[in-house]
Amino acid sequence: MFRFFENLVDPFAPHVAVNDPPRRLWPWLRSHMGPFRRVFWATGISAAAVAAIELWLIHYSGSLIDTLTSADPGTVLRDHGAELLLVAAFVLLVRPLVFGLQALLLNNAILPNFGTLIRWRSHGHVLRQSVGWFENDFAGRISNRVMQAPSSAGDAVYQMFDAIAYAISYIIGAGVLLWTADARLLIPLAIWLVPYGLLVAWTVPRMGPASKAASEARSALTGRIVDAYTNVHSVKMFAQDDRELEGARDAMTRTRDSFQREMRLFTIMDMVLTLLNGLLIVGVTGWAIWLWTTGSASVGVVAAASALVLRLSNMSGWIMMSVSQFFEALGVIGEGMDSIAQPVTLIDAPGAKPIRV
Repeated sequence: MFRFFENLVDPFAPHVAVNDPPRRLWPWLRSHMGPFRRVFWATGISAAAVAAIELWLIHYSGSLIDTLTSADPGTVLRDHGAELLLVAAFVLLVRPLVFGLQALLLNNAILPNFGTLIRWRSHGHVLRQSVGWFENDFAGRISNRVMQAPSSAGDAVYQMFDAIAYAISYIIGAGVLLWTADARLLIPLAIWLVPYGLLVAWTVPRMGPASKAASEARSALTGRIVDAYTNVHSVKMFAQDDRELEGARDAMTRTRDSFQREMRLFTIMDMVLTLLNGLLIVGVTGWAIWLWTTGSASVGVVAAASALVLRLSNMSGWIMMSVSQFFEALGVIGEGMDSIAQPVTLIDAPGAKPIRV
């Protein structure tokens, strides 16, 4: 089973190498996504199916509460036993299969192969650069970008399907679920979505540049340390220990400062999100209770709405973090493209013949 999903895409399959790859982020990523198109479609559909199952369980729990509230305990199993057995079979058999399929696609088909494909192609592209190109940069920084950017590409794809696609499906389904229960329950959810969207709009544009700056600092630090170790003979013979340590300390300080600026965004996001989630819980649950007092909603609707907003509240932080990590990964990829997406300038003339030795 694992081998089937792990071998859905061959990251080392032959491809047409280009001397001038796309310079922009999304065209560059799309140039590597071709072998994964069917896998991506299957993963997106499975993410929507997972969200639909979760929402249906919340909806069914609300209707089950209404059934148990109005039914005679002595006749519940006789009247609804077959239904309960079918639901139990669905939860024990179908749900694990759908969740397992999504896990296999993400963890076994995409994550190990997408980053490896980009790393393999990027390594081949970098090796075709001229000697002078290598002499103009730290070997450690180049190698760090070859290793780090493809991993971030895999993380970005993972977040896109594991969190973003799931979240979009879940929020749409939650809106439909509240609409079918009582359309007025959509009011507090819609009000909550406005500041939540503003928080996302404020965080995302800042996360990418902050992540790119942190990645640049890490690459420079890695390049300095690796080159110092690689040229240790020259360092021992000609460099002064104090200056060498001072240079490393400056690079580490820049890395620390850039990382701290990035973490400030996460702290602000967490604090504001906690307040917004409190408003969501109080708004939807309180509104549902008020509808129940007026006879417009049943106890099951109140229970389902409360469970739904608690789930959304817990998910909202995860969604925000995943969106932030998605754009953080894009920032790392953008920084890595400074090496792995540079054009090869020293190329053979048209019609050049192989050298015979």
